[in-house]
Amino acid sequence: MSNTNLVSVIVPVYNVKSYLQECFDSICRQSYRNIEIILVDDGSTDGSGELCDVLATKDDRTTVLHKENGGLSDARNAGLCIAQGDWVSFIDSDDYVSPIFIEVLLNAVLQTGCGMSVIPFGKPFNDGASCKLVDDPDLIPSAVTMDSYDVQRRMLYQSLDTGAQWRLYSAASLGPDPFPVGLYYEDLASVYKTIHKLDKVAVVDCRGLYAYRMRGDSIIRQDYKHLKGESALLIADELFSNVSIWYPDLVDAAASRCFSVCRMVFAQAIASENTSEYALNDSKKLWAVLRKYSKVVVLDTSARKRERFAAFVCFLGLRAFRLFCFGCRRIGLLR
Repeated sequence: MSNTNLVSVIVPVYNVKSYLQECFDSICRQSYRNIEIILVDDGSTDGSGELCDVLATKDDRTTVLHKENGGLSDARNAGLCIAQGDWVSFIDSDDYVSPIFIEVLLNAVLQTGCGMSVIPFGKPFNDGASCKLVDDPDLIPSAVTMDSYDVQRRMLYQSLDTGAQWRLYSAASLGPDPFPVGLYYEDLASVYKTIHKLDKVAVVDCRGLYAYRMRGDSIIRQDYKHLKGESALLIADELFSNVSIWYPDLVDAAASRCFSVCRMVFAQAIASENTSEYALNDSKKLWAVLRKYSKVVVLDTSARKRERFAAFVCFLGLRAFRLFCFGCRRIGLLR
């Protein structure tokens, strides 16, 4: 493979044997051929690691890295350590992509001179269903160049998602170990830092390039763990501090994003207070953060309506907010 515009596609793999073939095949079918595929087996116990080795024999652009389980961030970082490409894409092993996914994102960065290209979000679909993706380049809107400030603003207000997987990065912008190991919500903790290194980002407004599988047993949807509360508190504190220094005009937007992640985790914590020894203490800490940001969010007309309404409920007190969270969880609205 030529090293000119070589794209390293890094796929963290952990206990996804039933999905991995579909993901791998979608990468092999990319219209842009100058790619290396790095399958990082993160200590799988369901046969996914063995399947990685079998798949590697089917496409000589594939490298398999077996490692002890360290989590999604550790797997991504490990893949980066051996990546040879000028550009890097992360694809989750239970998802799949359009055959023009890499072509579109690479053209976007080459045509605009940006160090990153991104789609706003993947196309969600329920596990067990199918997801039709766009495969005609003529149907893809032209990339729009945005300065990093505007991209950060949109991410903080959640009109652009923070997911690491629907992006193409210049390898230089990522640096070593960009993802924090041992925490949940690693994308929220890391992507904004990478964008801060860049002057501009190319945005392609097409969600139909990446099929995002909604699994009931995904990491975020698993039962509450103390690490979830700990991660949300640490990441929210660091994000607000960094944004306040780097982008003083975006402190309200940062408050909105911190409120959002802590609201989501608070709802999980209070639902687990009877089964988790940490949940009650965590919910108290999360509640303090929610109260801290609630006034800013209520008054911020740019914040999402769900955040402003939730922030308003905060003013009614802890009991009212708990009832609000329980009700929203029952009808599936509080995410």
